[in-house]
Amino acid sequence: MPLHPDVTALISLLTTWQKENNVPARTAENFPEQREWGRRQFPLKKTVEDRAGVRVERSTIPTRGGKRPVIIYRPEGRTNLPTLVFVHGGGYAVGSIDDVHHEALRLAASVPANVVSMSYRLAPEHPWPAGIDDGEDIIEAIASGVIPDLETKKIGFGGISAGAGLVAAVTQRFLAKGNSPLGLLFLMSPWLDLTQTLPATQIYGTGYMLERTLLDIFIEAYRGNNPALVEDPEVSPARHPLPANWPATIILSAECDPLADDAAIFSRRLTEADIPHVWRVARGMPHAFHAWVGQLPSASTETDWLDAHLRNWFANGSL
Repeated sequence: MPLHPDVTALISLLTTWQKENNVPARTAENFPEQREWGRRQFPLKKTVEDRAGVRVERSTIPTRGGKRPVIIYRPEGRTNLPTLVFVHGGGYAVGSIDDVHHEALRLAASVPANVVSMSYRLAPEHPWPAGIDDGEDIIEAIASGVIPDLETKKIGFGGISAGAGLVAAVTQRFLAKGNSPLGLLFLMSPWLDLTQTLPATQIYGTGYMLERTLLDIFIEAYRGNNPALVEDPEVSPARHPLPANWPATIILSAECDPLADDAAIFSRRLTEADIPHVWRVARGMPHAFHAWVGQLPSASTETDWLDAHLRNWFANGSL
């Protein structure tokens, strides 16, 4: 299926913006430059930055790597709400909690839920396993009650792209310890195989907003001096069987995405392990399309689907 017309228009808009602002190709930028241009590009997303009835708090959570910033979103006047911990994407090397502010706001208002948007250390300054260590420590802290007035028993844990990969890795660690507080996972445009061997990386690796060449740069930064790391279960969980006690999982992927097959293979792993899960493919959409919902009106149908399944799970335990 070709790109949705909304996406084609968005690509044209981004191309014009890059030319007018003399923005180099992302593969020609170092990581500080990528982070800076990402921040400058943000107004183009036309996101919702405030929602009536949702209180926003900034805080920090101690981890073995130091205090990590978090943003907490609380629907006002509501009690007994579920807790969602949300992880931004960015190839393990760029991105921030501010980038996903609009998505965390939507989740808080729509599910509704208390949402904790977490930061983590980024490569190449902090390669694997720093980000996973941070995620593990943050989940443990939230489960122990470090943030007042949050549900701590059955936490929903989700992320975007590399953030979804971090979610899977942290989940593995908790299951290995045998005391996981995670009741549900939600994976959005997930990056779950860093070997770059699946067909979608060739089919959609050029001209669909996320370039395969950029993924190669992210992988090199994240693996550090360990090329074999890309086969590790913490880095490429789609390449390995899942345990039978894996949490119920919601997957929202994009069709025109070099990571499209990651979601497909991971759904198969969930089926093989008899894990309750649902998987939806957003037709004609590129990687992380939900971050551009302000420019992609058709994408709201997809995020509505995700929010409805989160809502159903916490209301009655079904997907």
